[in-house]
Amino acid sequence: MMKKLISAIQFISIVLVFILLFITPTAILPVSKSLLERINPKEMELFFPLLLTFSIYISYSYWLLIKNTNQSKLSVYIKLVAATFLLFPLMGFIESSFWLDSLKVVDNNEYVKIFFRYFITFTLFSTYLSLLYKQNNTTDQNGKNLLNLKLLTQRLLLIGGIYILLYNIFGYFVAWQFEATRIYYTGTSELKDFFTMLWINFSDPKFVIVHFIRGILFGLSGYIFYTMLNCSKLKKSIILALIFGGFGFQIILPNPIFPEMVRISHFIETTTSMIVFGMISIYVFDYKKYKTSNSVFSK
Repeated sequence: MMKKLISAIQFISIVLVFILLFITPTAILPVSKSLLERINPKEMELFFPLLLTFSIYISYSYWLLIKNTNQSKLSVYIKLVAATFLLFPLMGFIESSFWLDSLKVVDNNEYVKIFFRYFITFTLFSTYLSLLYKQNNTTDQNGKNLLNLKLLTQRLLLIGGIYILLYNIFGYFVAWQFEATRIYYTGTSELKDFFTMLWINFSDPKFVIVHFIRGILFGLSGYIFYTMLNCSKLKKSIILALIFGGFGFQIILPNPIFPEMVRISHFIETTTSMIVFGMISIYVFDYKKYKTSNSVFSK
């Protein structure tokens, strides 16, 4: 009973700490005045309830992660910082630079602020999770998760291809089905067929290169999480799916960049596609793997 109570208190503390760490960087690096003027006051009435929901989701995902690993505190800390850096600050910066530059919604200074806000939040969040983490005495099976450099490279290239495919499929069949999203990006409500849109995207070398690289970076982040997990394949796939789903879940928060329906369309699209991506990644990493002395990211 006492263990359950302590566990519940720790989980609640993770949620509260994440909320604090999510809000504080904005006070340090405030949003530009031009962006603040774009905020819809009615949408902002839902900000804190949605932030609480997002915080519970993120906290539960990472709570499951640290409950299903058996590595040293230092190893857990380093891997959490590295993996969350790839997943949130770096990925947010790349995505913002690619899309928002073409929309002329924010200036370059705001990209840098977004990057550092996420960096502060997830670095400190990783620190707190590491402090709470206690290594148990069960047999450590993490070595079975390691891939040698050649195999890891092959898997990351494959994951990069899988990501860009999922990005286009979910982007079209989910987000692009919202009229508001089509108008926001193109100025017209016209709904072109899937293969036409696919051709438009793949005929742009910058689009292909940027999103293939994003897929590889997502894969590298996933591999770091993967090396931490000491549980069944099913549990691994659920945990990684939840963690990647968090990348999309953040879009539900009201912001000055996306109008409400555009935000909702991207929330549904990105959350579902990244959950699928996380589940697939586990099976890609697990497929006919073997351990060698050249394994990457060993403890």
